[in-house]
Amino acid sequence: MRHAVRVPDWAASIISDFTDMHRAPRPVSAAKVPRFTLALPDDVRFEYAFLDRAGIVRADPDYGASGVNPWYPEVTEVRGPDYAPQPLFDPQPARIPWRERRWRLTGAGFATPRRVNVLSPPDHDGPLPVVLLHDGIAYQRLARSADVLAALMAQGRAGPAHLIFSEPTERLVEYAWDERHLAFVRDVLRPHARRELAVDGTWVAMGASLGGLAAATLALADPEAWSVVVAQGGAFLGIPEERRHHGVRRSWLLERLRAGAELADQRWVLDVGTLDWLHDVNQRVADVLASRDVPVWYGEWTAGHNWGCWRDGLARVLEAALPPSEAAAPVRPGYVSRAELALERSEPSAPGR
Repeated sequence: MRHAVRVPDWAASIISDFTDMHRAPRPVSAAKVPRFTLALPDDVRFEYAFLDRAGIVRADPDYGASGVNPWYPEVTEVRGPDYAPQPLFDPQPARIPWRERRWRLTGAGFATPRRVNVLSPPDHDGPLPVVLLHDGIAYQRLARSADVLAALMAQGRAGPAHLIFSEPTERLVEYAWDERHLAFVRDVLRPHARRELAVDGTWVAMGASLGGLAAATLALADPEAWSVVVAQGGAFLGIPEERRHHGVRRSWLLERLRAGAELADQRWVLDVGTLDWLHDVNQRVADVLASRDVPVWYGEWTAGHNWGCWRDGLARVLEAALPPSEAAAPVRPGYVSRAELALERSEPSAPGR
């Protein structure tokens, strides 16, 4: 598809999924190039915006702020003619009354309490898996993970689980190889969860972007403790010595995996947008895991580094992470092809979706 763009007089640069938004803006000038055209795949979900001369992010005035991006509220979204959201992108509110708990946990060197919300499905008194979701507010409110999981449970596509939504205070610090975060989860959150919840020993570490890196870091630091790692658009570029994720080539995670880091009996679930600047490193992580005979599910979407992409993939990653029975769990390394993903998105929604 082709998307025509008129450059506003006030615009100094354009940011998009191609530029990792504000981290690599591209200068524009209405006086020099008043119009241009973006060539995009037909099944794309793409976000862009302009920066004005004050550095403020502003949507394209010709199309308006149509994206759903908590990091950049003023963005314009482009959806190609062949784009169709995953059937559970915007699920019906769950009919089951989730049991909610709210914890404020302190310790592990953090000066302020961590906010933790927990949702447990009703009618499941026995032990259940636990899913720790980094960036808990976004996964609970924006992605509506509980509604998605409830729909998957009703369709027999996923099993029940306790959902722990954990929110950081200094996200850029805590999720980037922070020893305090490792200690908090190991010494505070997990013991508290075992006291308060009926758990079956299956622990899933999950997150998007830096939250995906935090999940992978937990799993490598304590491989026996984590059964499944889920990363959506994982920020797998960078090393602890530099603590940068942009404009770098080295990958701490790749280097650890290639060096034979212990993974015990873990399964890994990865998805990423094909327009995400982290696409290649996520693909390489999946390849290394597969080469080590680690069960890995990998999916990708024609989209960038944003919550729209991750919402599109959420049902599939939860389905892969929480099979309705152990017999349904992935038993060998493998991939879900882009063709299979496209086929699923073209299928009509089942009743109740």
